[in-house]
Amino acid sequence: MPTNAPVRTPSNETQPQRARVEVLTAGANRGARLMQPAFAEFNRASNRFTLSPIYVDPVPDRAASLVRQATSRGVPARGVEARVEEILPSREFKRLPLILSVDNPEAIATALETAVLAERPVLIYFLIRLPNEELLGLRAVLQQGDEEHQKVGARFFRRLAQVTARSGAARVFGAEGRPEHLAIEPTYRQWFADHMNANLTKIVAKIRPESDPFEVTTDGQTTMTLLMRESPDGWTDPSVLARDVVEHPTDPITRGHDFSVAEIGPDGIRFHIARMRALDGKPAVRAAAVVDPNAYEAADVARRERAERETQEALQRAERHSVSRTQPVFTTD
Repeated sequence: MPTNAPVRTPSNETQPQRARVEVLTAGANRGARLMQPAFAEFNRASNRFTLSPIYVDPVPDRAASLVRQATSRGVPARGVEARVEEILPSREFKRLPLILSVDNPEAIATALETAVLAERPVLIYFLIRLPNEELLGLRAVLQQGDEEHQKVGARFFRRLAQVTARSGAARVFGAEGRPEHLAIEPTYRQWFADHMNANLTKIVAKIRPESDPFEVTTDGQTTMTLLMRESPDGWTDPSVLARDVVEHPTDPITRGHDFSVAEIGPDGIRFHIARMRALDGKPAVRAAAVVDPNAYEAADVARRERAERETQEALQRAERHSVSRTQPVFTTD
């Protein structure tokens, strides 16, 4: 039977209110600008949080310009003209999550040394053009209280700063970069965005993040856990280093998958890519099965020859991935 009774609609008070999460973002240049679509996408999809970046950059008007761009995308934002380490102790920004998106590894090292991880989580997004012309993407998520990864990360970026040519994005994606890197840049940016969307609100809610503390990629798609090892007295034999990492990992390593090791040496950094065998969990070294005494003896001879050959090959690969003052890298955010 028809009725003219008014239909009750939910009032604004009954609608779930999304919590606004301000995110301190160090750097307001290329990396931060290209991360804006990820903020917009997250805010459209989330029913619980609204992300609001606070762009911090010492270059006049750079942060303000990025705020205007964010506003045009519907992303609430504000800017601060300062170095991030200058405002980290401020009461206003004291407990906000921090995203480091700058093209200078020394600035990242300083921020990691300044930040108090008991007060805030930290995310890092960084690109490195290696001497062998590979493009290495690095992303990190450090939970509150994870001082161990914070300290080794600071030492890693401090050493990287010593072997990085003065450059910026121009030497990676600009006229002085390689065209193939520019072509695949969107893939790396999406790899960064996926990481931020998967981890940021979890660490804000004090939930274990989905990703490992440090991760790298060489194609923007395949993710490898990055483990860091320090060799203050000189480079370690790659096979010894791989065995030590597998036997005493600082982070979980999945059998049958590649992982990466950043070896922090006295004069630079060396990146290794290794694999833990799925069968027995040992470093991936090809070896034949031995079934009788003669085969044992022959296998021992072959194993020594193979080990020597593989060591030489590993050293050559490590040399191509080594970073030093004579083989500097170019970096960007």
